[in-house]
Amino acid sequence: MFFAAILLAVAGSVVYHLSIKQLPQDLNPFFSLAVSYGLALALALCLAGMWWLPGGQRDPSALGWSNLGVALGILGIEMGFLLAYRAGWNLGYAALSANVLSAALLLPIGYWLFRESLSPGRLAGLGLSLAGLWMMLRFR
Repeated sequence: MFFAAILLAVAGSVVYHLSIKQLPQDLNPFFSLAVSYGLALALALCLAGMWWLPGGQRDPSALGWSNLGVALGILGIEMGFLLAYRAGWNLGYAALSANVLSAALLLPIGYWLFRESLSPGRLAGLGLSLAGLWMMLRFR
């Protein structure tokens, strides 16, 4: 399940980026996302998934502020990429830039808020990622 989960996220990301880059330029971005949410049948799939993975609480009173944060994060990611592609960003540059910069922010945040370790290997990996991003954007 460990690797399957990340492969699912990668597959979803690839389909997402290929699709959102092809949305018509003259289409209102919020209308486009509203229709996409409806077409995704995400609610139906999530409800069906609750029976596929039956564990865990399902009481709405257990929900908290983080659910709103997830929703706002999803909207921010989708609007950000939609507008980036409309502004002329290439697929690889936009996705890599967003993910490397997110990791650069989340690594220290994870350390400060959740006491996640900052090993030399993780810091070196971040450094290599930032260097790769710089090279990719510098030498396009």
